Amino acid sequence: MEQSETLRLRPRSKAGPWILRFSVLGDVLKRFLGGELFLVGIMILADLFSSMWRLLAADASFGEILLWVGAGAPSHALEVLPIALLFGITLSFAELQADGEFLAICGSGISVQSLSLPIVFLSLLLGAFLYFGGDGFVVPAASFRDQLYAKMTGQKADGGPTVDLAIMARGGRVIYRAQSLDASGKKLVDADVVARGDAGSPVLRVLAPQADWKDGLWQFRNPRVFRRGTDGSWREEDPPEFADPRFDEKPASFAFQQAKPALMRTGELADYATSLKKAGLPSAEAATEHHKRLSFLLTPLIVCGLSLSFSGFFRKNVLLMSLLFSLATATVYYVAQMLGSLSAKLGLVDPALAVWGVTAFFVLAALAGFLKART
Repeated sequence: MEQSETLRLRPRSKAGPWILRFSVLGDVLKRFLGGELFLVGIMILADLFSSMWRLLAADASFGEILLWVGAGAPSHALEVLPIALLFGITLSFAELQADGEFLAICGSGISVQSLSLPIVFLSLLLGAFLYFGGDGFVVPAASFRDQLYAKMTGQKADGGPTVDLAIMARGGRVIYRAQSLDASGKKLVDADVVARGDAGSPVLRVLAPQADWKDGLWQFRNPRVFRRGTDGSWREEDPPEFADPRFDEKPASFAFQQAKPALMRTGELADYATSLKKAGLPSAEAATEHHKRLSFLLTPLIVCGLSLSFSGFFRKNVLLMSLLFSLATATVYYVAQMLGSLSAKLGLVDPALAVWGVTAFFVLAALAGFLKART
């Protein structure tokens, strides 16, 4: 009797059922990786069969075609990652319920929320991977793919030098003109920059064969500098180098003709959207793409919450019904994001409100479903 009372009064371990948690996490990871490989393979085959005839007609070699298709794999891997995670979580928990293990786990006092803690942490890690993987792998691969496609088809690739450009900055107080821009090297060729005073009249003009972007300013090499004095007369200077705090417009501002959001890193895309807005040009599309790229980082977490919401919800046809409802809710999320993005690009709604409003709604829905998951 004393021994039984001692066992009953013994405090429960705070560590929790970590062996069981990691066992379920292992099942999720296996199905997630399998789904990822399967979906990426489908996307690659779709690329191959939809473009092969066009590339063969352009006399591209089969090796170049395979290289072009393979360069799209990093982008496809990130695109299908949330869906593969949904498959992994839904199939793992549905199998637990179909085998009766889920009932035993919940009957022992372990909740879905407690059991899925490593899976939630995995979703957060995948969100971080989407950010760093996008900038570190997807953008360079997409740029290489674009250049390779241009080479095979004889077209002009995006990302080359922009020619005959002219923009206004600082509310029209600074006007830039140049023969061309080398975006990769951040150089202006044959630059002609004019700064205007409060009255709108020119007070400074710089002519230079080349300007380099250094330390947040344009550094002009071997320039001819014309300054206007207080008496209205102009004087010329010929320094070896010249820089002025007013000439601080970022190189992304000059890339309007070659802009392609898919070839820009997240920071570059933000600068591009800001530059368009400052120049008075349509910026809704670029801003929407920037907010979509950031909000996409929360998609694994949303998918995780939506998938876990249906754990233990169905009693018959568990596998089929769980997968069906999880896919349905995820589809509603993607459609809502698409409609929000479309309305933002058309100028009907502010881009930040359209994208983040939908994301916030589904984050709250996923959180509510996760907390209320049946156990």
